[in-house]
Amino acid sequence: MEVLFALIFVVSGALRTVYGYSWPNEETTTRANKDYRNDPLVVETTSGFIRGHSKTVLGREVHVFTGIPFAKPPVEQLRFRRPVPIDPWHGVLEANKLPNSCFQERYEYFPGFEGEEMWNPNTNISEDCLYLNIWVPQRLRIRHHDNKPPMERPKVPVLVWIYGGGYMSGTSTLDIYDADIIAATSDVIVASMQYRVGSFGFLYLNKYFPKGSDETPGNMGLWDQALALRWIKENAAAFGGDPELITLFGESAGGGSVSILLLSPITKGLAKRGILQSGTMNTPWSYMSADQAEVIGKGLVHDCGCNITNLETNPYQVLDCMRAVDAKTISLQQWNSYSGILGFPSMPTIEGVFLSKHPKDMLAEGDYEDMEILLGSNQDEG
Repeated sequence: MEVLFALIFVVSGALRTVYGYSWPNEETTTRANKDYRNDPLVVETTSGFIRGHSKTVLGREVHVFTGIPFAKPPVEQLRFRRPVPIDPWHGVLEANKLPNSCFQERYEYFPGFEGEEMWNPNTNISEDCLYLNIWVPQRLRIRHHDNKPPMERPKVPVLVWIYGGGYMSGTSTLDIYDADIIAATSDVIVASMQYRVGSFGFLYLNKYFPKGSDETPGNMGLWDQALALRWIKENAAAFGGDPELITLFGESAGGGSVSILLLSPITKGLAKRGILQSGTMNTPWSYMSADQAEVIGKGLVHDCGCNITNLETNPYQVLDCMRAVDAKTISLQQWNSYSGILGFPSMPTIEGVFLSKHPKDMLAEGDYEDMEILLGSNQDEG
């Protein structure tokens, strides 16, 4: 399944540096000076000013913005909750470091094998991981900053990449996902985001909490994607993009995510085009019932040393216990529910909100806007 999208993202050959990251603070922002509005690398977003960096790719200049926070770090009391939008910051955010990868385990079945290692996270692994990246052709930025009135400035399509990994792993920072070449050779803007995977992104025990509670609602990873997509749509024009010409594309679990985002009532109207590569929402590894998710969730609680018998009487005590468990323990113990090939313990849950119904019913009933879809698969998937 890797062949198709490997042709889309061409490895630039430059080695990535592993960076740690944290949300905007005095170390990641600089005081705005009087000339910042004339800086072609500075963009004013709904969250604040950001400064990217310039790269020359195939003889053309690309403006790259990496590590843009779109949500508060989902740590401590925000662990196992839907993402909370980032607070606006002061000064200019230096968007020039690759973001953390969301918490996950590395694949080490074949030590030293490049074909496996290329999919492992290449940045620091952390729960503080909700950031996005944007690549803009420099020639579009020139057109955007000319003297034409805003309504007359040309706007270009925006491609939004969602990585795969069985909803258990993956990161937007991989070399193979570097969009430098696409941005350098096409009149498009490319964006990508991090989203929580595994139990951090899909733990579902919400039925034990009062109706409307945001505790362990399931599908937190999808809510991450939705919040990032909303940020991209709201800020597309600031980068020279057309907010009405957003195309989602993804591979494997990313393809499944794209189809869910296009059909879910939560994200209705955010995008109308999708490219699904080796994955859709009606594949067996792209959804599970709420009952199945609950069984897996209770198993994880038990394996992490928290008392599942208290879920009925004091679910908040159980959740406090789970929030006190270190991330590495959760990341390891969640695999106890792995049920074999493609039987991943975390995946989108039919919880009645983000996935309001069974995916097949959602497709059959047609309660979604007209959209354009491009499907891709390979003869020898694997």
